[in-house]
Amino acid sequence: MTVLDEKDRTEDSEKSGKSAARRRPALTPVTALAALVALAAVVALFFGGRFVLALGDEGLELAAQREAALVDGRQAAINLNSLDHTNVAAGLDLWEQTSTGTLLDEFRAHRAEYEQVVTQARRVTVATVKDAAVAELDVRAGIARVLVGLDVEVRPEGQDPVMTRQRLELEMTRTDDGWKASRVAPVRTPNSGTPN
Repeated sequence: MTVLDEKDRTEDSEKSGKSAARRRPALTPVTALAALVALAAVVALFFGGRFVLALGDEGLELAAQREAALVDGRQAAINLNSLDHTNVAAGLDLWEQTSTGTLLDEFRAHRAEYEQVVTQARRVTVATVKDAAVAELDVRAGIARVLVGLDVEVRPEGQDPVMTRQRLELEMTRTDDGWKASRVAPVRTPNSGTPN
């Protein structure tokens, strides 16, 4: 091997080292940051586009109506199962504010009788919703069926309180003032055929 051969070999290794260095750019903090910014921009564009498309989505309106019917159904179940014999008028006012249609007509037609029965019973009832769900929703018709499970604590005057469990089916009707109960019925248990 001659000096010239060594020189050629050194030049070849330098050239291949330089070309390898050119092929693999060094990962610097600036290039890493630029890559992350580009990735973040792509992700933001994707989710921003999905959000804009969802604005006109009927599913959002349906979800909003379902949530409103559920919230108002839960409150209706509480209002219709909570009364205080020392302030019957306020409780019956809540019944009327919570209801619509034939249910409201029934409450108004029999208000004096309800007031007399509650006053004579001398007890307080306090309802607490344990669970509720919208079973059906027809947004066009403005009708929802809400199932509610609740505990009602009955406190007879001078006696220990008694807890009862109830399951109700409320037909809710959309009004200008929100969803209101238009029908209330107990949900029967499959085995006994009686309300629980």
